[in-house]
Amino acid sequence: MKKLTDKQKSRLWEQTRSANFQASRRLEGTETPLITLDSEQALARLEALRGQYER
Repeated sequence: MKKLTDKQKSRLWEQTRSANFQASRRLEGTETPLITLDSEQALARLEALRGQYER
């Protein structure tokens, strides 16, 4: 079996973290919509939010 690259490890960790968060929220009785962004989309979203709130 091939070892995972750092990028693959990072993506796997993000997916696992997201799934665990969603499961935790369901146990608490709170449903949240699943949002999947790749790192480029997330960075673009952060920049947009910073521009909005850092006036």
